[in-house]
Amino acid sequence: MILLLEVKSGPSKGKGIRLQPGQSVRVGRTSRSDFVLPNDSHLSGTHFEVALNENECCLRDLKSTNGTMLNGQRIEQATLRDGDTVVAGGTVFRIRMLVGTARGSDSGPPLPTDTTPQLRLLTLLRNEYQPLYAILDAARDERVLALLTQSQDEHQSLYDGVQSDNLMQVAPYLVRLDKDSLLLASLVFEGWGNNWGVFLTFEGEFQALRQHLRNFLEVELPDRKQVYFRFYDPRVLRVFLPACTADETTQFFGPIRHFLMEDEQPDKLLQIANTGHGAEKKPISLIPAVPASAGETVVAEKTVERTLPMPQKAVPRSKK
Repeated sequence: MILLLEVKSGPSKGKGIRLQPGQSVRVGRTSRSDFVLPNDSHLSGTHFEVALNENECCLRDLKSTNGTMLNGQRIEQATLRDGDTVVAGGTVFRIRMLVGTARGSDSGPPLPTDTTPQLRLLTLLRNEYQPLYAILDAARDERVLALLTQSQDEHQSLYDGVQSDNLMQVAPYLVRLDKDSLLLASLVFEGWGNNWGVFLTFEGEFQALRQHLRNFLEVELPDRKQVYFRFYDPRVLRVFLPACTADETTQFFGPIRHFLMEDEQPDKLLQIANTGHGAEKKPISLIPAVPASAGETVVAEKTVERTLPMPQKAVPRSKK
């Protein structure tokens, strides 16, 4: 069984977290919690805990100031069931329980008819975009590095040497995501819409991909000044790639098949591929009711103004 704790309303609407048997999560307003909702001032620092085992799921209030409500009743401890509603502070959560999959299986958990955009995204990434990697920006949220530290997925900073040590808290990290990766689920339910990084598909060795990406960590401005290039920020990449020439696009993609990221509206997954004639954007709706026309392919216009120069070389390994 897999449990999904989804935020249905409140300041963090749309976020969620996924648990497998043997796992637990503390929910609250501060970094003392595992699932942090900092914008709800009515939540306690650590407000409640959800623990999932093989036989049941338990909800426990952590002596919160305003209490925890389950289906309208204040509780100290209770057993959770599929469809239950939990209210804590100014946030409403919904409990979803799905049948999980064994490691190495070919499909993710089944999607109910009223599935959320996050569940649809998770299913797409697991089944349609493999092998899957992500470049994550530790500078965006301290939760990124915390998740990487806890993860068993192969990952490494894109920085090297002294720079890697000194900038560990703010570095970009490359991570390979298995289909049943718990980190992948956390990135979808916690990070989607928050510009934590970008996904990509690549068939090859981890270190070969890392070395390719390191070529673009710095760019040279017209005045020959070297500056960091945060290409792993979705807000940068979805503007930069359509502005590239065909040759620049090919240089940037190299062996990468797709870049995948949140669109300006996170209810769409934006796929960008190299056609050989430039970058091709394809927005994919994550909402079932959206007409098929929302997923039509859009070829990047060559008239978009260039806002960033093409990268010239990687960040020096020891100067900074």
